[in-house]
Amino acid sequence: MNKTEPPQPSSANISADSSEESTGIATIGATIKIHGDLSGKEDLHINGTVEGTVDFRESNVTVGERGKVNANITAKNISVAGELKGELRGSEQVTIKPSGRVTGDIRAPSVVLNDGCQFKGLVDMEDKPLTPGVAEPRNPNPLPGSPGKPFPDRITPASGPTLTRRKL
Repeated sequence: MNKTEPPQPSSANISADSSEESTGIATIGATIKIHGDLSGKEDLHINGTVEGTVDFRESNVTVGERGKVNANITAKNISVAGELKGELRGSEQVTIKPSGRVTGDIRAPSVVLNDGCQFKGLVDMEDKPLTPGVAEPRNPNPLPGSPGKPFPDRITPASGPTLTRRKL
């Protein structure tokens, strides 16, 4: 090695041309901790710790069994086998594997919760585009008990007496 040339990393693919399309998989190893925002166009596999935001709208994001993520994730497909706290926005599918533990809301046209997984949050399976900066339309007919429509004080069943809701 020439002393005037800096050593080149052997395990990283570095490209000066940001317009170049990458079809590889980027991996965050088990001992790596990242605090900040991640974005890219290649698939991402997380085995380490990530805090911040993960924006891979055109790609797939996988949180491995050793992965610990405290971030909102936006991707085409999201698969979680590790621990995740944050919102998941998948344009195609979100999958929580049996070893996955998710705390946060999920929005995707297709959601798979495998037997044995742990999930706490809300699921929205409406097919909405992931367009930044565009306000989502409100549901004109929300279900009773949802934020837009509280439970009624009186319920009239098809047959029988009118039931009155009481506070406990």
